[in-house]
Order: sequence, then C-alpha cells, then structure tokens
Amino acid sequence: MEADVALVSVGRRPRTEDLGLDKVGVTLDSKKRIDVDDHFKTKVGNIYAIGDCIKGPMLAHKAEEEGFHVAEAIAGKHGTINYDAIPSVIYTHPEVASVGKTEEELQAAGVE
Repeated sequence: MEADVALVSVGRRPRTEDLGLDKVGVTLDSKKRIDVDDHFKTKVGNIYAIGDCIKGPMLAHKAEEEGFHVAEAIAGKHGTINYDAIPSVIYTHPEVASVGKTEEELQAAGVE
C-alpha cells in the first residue's frame, strides 16, 4: 500500500467502571458494557442504558435513535429502531460514511 498518511486506530471501549453501577444492581458484560434487554432496560427496572455503554457500534446516531426509543417506551408508546438506516461516519479528511448492509451481509442473506 502506498500512502502519504496512515491512520491507525486501536478501538474504543465503554467508560462504565467506577460509576457505582454494581451498588444499584446494574450488571456489566465481559467487555464492561451495561447489560440491557431489547428495550434498553437494565436488570434494575427503572434504569435504562443506551449508546456507547451497551453492545453495538459506538455511533452518536445510534445513541440518538436508542434515546428516542427509550423516551417513547417511558411514555407508554412502542418505538422501533431500524439499525440498517443509521449512518456510520468516520471523521477523517475526506470523511467516509456508509448506511445499510454491506455487500457481504447481503450475499450471506441471499439477496441478489
């Protein structure tokens, strides 16, 4: 590969330690992410978690959609999230973005 500049990224991880979550009964998985159900509830019924501290990509757009979903659930409404419609962005110059499934994901699903 020839390049003028290379970006090396080692990843990110959630910042959930030292918050006292264990003192209120909120559990973490092996990667220190907060355990939630399909509606973002923790094992403590009135505590929800969204965004970078739960499983899934660490994207602001994902957290925003999850926040709307939780707010709707608290208001007694039924919300849905289409993760395939959430954009993924890499803030470089030039920026790189994608939305939807990859070619490999579509092939694996049998979509032509």
